[in-house]
Amino acid sequence: MTMAHGGPPRKRRTITISPSVVVTFCIMLALLFVFQLGSLSALAFLAFGMLLVVLRPAALLDDMAQYSWMYLLPVWCVMTVFWSAYPALSLRYGAQLGLSMVFAVTMASRLPPTAFVRLIWVSFGTAAIASLVFGQVRGDGLGWLGIYGSKNAFAMVMATFLLISFAFVLDRRAGLGWRLAGAAGAVLSFALVLLAQSTGALIASAFALLCGLVIASLRKVSAWQRLSIAVIGGLALIVVALLLISLREQVLEFVLNTTGKDATLTGRTDLWAVAVEQWRVNPVVGQGYQAFWVQGNPVAEQMWAMFGIETKTGFHFHNTWLSNAVEIGVIGVVLQAAVFGTALVTCVRWALWHPSAESLFFAMFVLRQSVLSMVEVVVFMQFDLMSLLTVCAAVYGLRARAVARSSPRAAVTRTWILPADGEGRTESGTASSPA
Repeated sequence: MTMAHGGPPRKRRTITISPSVVVTFCIMLALLFVFQLGSLSALAFLAFGMLLVVLRPAALLDDMAQYSWMYLLPVWCVMTVFWSAYPALSLRYGAQLGLSMVFAVTMASRLPPTAFVRLIWVSFGTAAIASLVFGQVRGDGLGWLGIYGSKNAFAMVMATFLLISFAFVLDRRAGLGWRLAGAAGAVLSFALVLLAQSTGALIASAFALLCGLVIASLRKVSAWQRLSIAVIGGLALIVVALLLISLREQVLEFVLNTTGKDATLTGRTDLWAVAVEQWRVNPVVGQGYQAFWVQGNPVAEQMWAMFGIETKTGFHFHNTWLSNAVEIGVIGVVLQAAVFGTALVTCVRWALWHPSAESLFFAMFVLRQSVLSMVEVVVFMQFDLMSLLTVCAAVYGLRARAVARSSPRAAVTRTWILPADGEGRTESGTASSPA
């Protein structure tokens, strides 16, 4: 060993790069740049997803077995081929949804949450910068499209970037560098969300950010106090929801006057009425997974003509649960709600017990999705990044619950193993449970 000027030997810093992290980053970029890549986006997603699986093929069966109940959803979607008017499409898209869920579960099972949310920040930040530099305005001038084909798609991505950036700002353990990066990302993403002029994204994101701020402010109170506040808050939300329903006409008038929307919420109420009629055609099993908005379907053709959708693509009922009920019926909606509800309950609980950038982001993300599901279709679609993140949220929430249950009487420091690639790298995180 050589000595420099008689001093102690200089330590060399080594940087270990996990192939799983790199592949996951490529998966996100493939879906974020779908409008530019076109069909190549789906091809890249499948290629990198399969590569992620084969990096540790022996772990695939364990991951699938642990979360096997989630796969009932794509299985049901595939089963709709037996009564779908377009069975080939239902089979194809149902199988693609199954692959998408396999990739999502694999990502969330192999990467520790801190590494995963940092990947989200970097990848979504890349899309934000690209949208700022190469973005464009809608043809009618109503909203910035960024690098996407619609303002809603653009707003969804930028709002997610806002949530992850804000989560880093709230996390005192994240380090100064990440908190500053989060602050910069929050400013950029907030400006871009405003440029998108998407009222639904703004309202849903504001609600999620407020919830995240409240949860983060509870870090100094005991677990039981947090639980009590969460219960009281949940009851308060129920009361508010009931009041909004009873005063829906006055509330609707206020929203319309504030946002400048028309009485149909830009045609949404008309779409919802049609969705209810179409759901009643086959309420239990639906009309077939993604077998409604198909060229040749007379009702779909009528809706496209009514709303001036000349491309006959990228259109839906603007309500997650109504839209899914039409396609896969009550049974399918129950299966979707099980995955979505698991993500919501476990991630909010995780954030309450252990507020950190990762737990706060997933809690805010699922809360945002919950609100937005009333006016948009947010889950579950094949090759869709928001659907993937929802599945990942459910997996990480369940992982956090398992950590908490392993030492139920006290806050404990656990090591979340990153088993990918045999590198044996670890991440420490504190999880606590009140009972």
